Amino acid sequence: MHRDKAIEKGESLQDFRNRFYQIASKWRESDPSFDEKMKKPKYGAWRSKVIYQTNMLTAAAAAQERQAREMPEVFTHAKYICMMMPTSRDEHKAWNGTVLPINDPWWEKHSPPNGFGCLCEKEFISKYEIRAGLEKVTKAPTTANDTTNIGENWDYSIGDADAENRRIRNQLEEKEEKLFRNYPEARKAASEANAKAENQDTTVEPELDLSKIKTIKTKPLSRAEAVRERRAERIERNKEFKQIIQSAREKGIKFIEAKKLRKPLTEEQIINKLGKKDPTPGACSSQALAYIANKFGFDVKDYRGRQSRTFFGDDSVIKSFTKSGGFAATGNNGFENAETLLKHVESGKEYYFRSGEHAAIIRRKNNTFEFLELQGKKKADGFLILDQSVLKKRFGTNISKTEWFDYLIDIEKLKDSPKFRELIGFFNTKGM
Repeated sequence: MHRDKAIEKGESLQDFRNRFYQIASKWRESDPSFDEKMKKPKYGAWRSKVIYQTNMLTAAAAAQERQAREMPEVFTHAKYICMMMPTSRDEHKAWNGTVLPINDPWWEKHSPPNGFGCLCEKEFISKYEIRAGLEKVTKAPTTANDTTNIGENWDYSIGDADAENRRIRNQLEEKEEKLFRNYPEARKAASEANAKAENQDTTVEPELDLSKIKTIKTKPLSRAEAVRERRAERIERNKEFKQIIQSAREKGIKFIEAKKLRKPLTEEQIINKLGKKDPTPGACSSQALAYIANKFGFDVKDYRGRQSRTFFGDDSVIKSFTKSGGFAATGNNGFENAETLLKHVESGKEYYFRSGEHAAIIRRKNNTFEFLELQGKKKADGFLILDQSVLKKRFGTNISKTEWFDYLIDIEKLKDSPKFRELIGFFNTKGM
């Protein structure tokens, strides 16, 4: 429960530590030495970090497993990745590089993380990479049931556990939705009960009608003022892009030059080119940026590299993009942030939009907002209706005790920089 709360609210390690004693005090009955341990210098900081880090890694592993299972015709194998750090377990170092079919029994008990403090990962491999010889299948380093080098109670399939949890959660959500639909007053009662149970404010989720959002009308600038503003924006944009490029180089992110397309692609062609290519966490930002590049005539495919994906999904990088031609909103109410940003959306233009835990291209048609789905099942990719329900379920927009940082970027302004082509080379890839 505490892991889910940390993920849902976007909690940092410090946020978790702030309420760690209250959580951990429940262990007092089973651990008579609890109070003495907590008095030791740095004990609470150490233990809270281990719990927070392990739970977050477990949640990430479950998400990756879930996404790979949704595309069994693409991801057929998996690879054990050990970070090979001084603190890494020797036995886990020996497993590094193991490549086995996803359905191999060995994964049922050896899918990482395999204990508290374990930073190992399971990388999913496509059948195309196997066919091309980029990855080769190995033998299992131990028997499937050998759990000698796995932490106590860690010898289980995270993917199976996640699937069962989601089945139960979906079943509960379906029952709740039916109840709330038939008895609207039950929704408020449930919200108040949950808030009281979690010792939170009984704030009821706001009713956000996106069709009533009016675009902010700015005062028209004179021709001279408009020229000066565009020049100032270009200077700022160029400075920000230079910093992002320098940082990408320092982190050793691979660069592949983005070549011009032989002929412009239609919107449908770009969506077919990029859709469902990358199910890994953080891919939403990569696919949105790749869409922008193709819109501007560059042959770019969605990146899948771990470093690149993390870098271009980082809050500081997105913030730099925003300084170059966009808007930022911050506050603990994600819906109010979204409303503030959507007021700047003009009909006929497209924007990079990040709210909660998801990023996508959005646009406005009259009084209707749309978002570009690039990770949908079957024929679900394309522009879909954006409303409060989608913000909550797809974007993870929510109300929390911590601040949300959300962004809106006018993609036309990203194009207007001589550094743009160089920049997109850091999230380009040759594809599969």
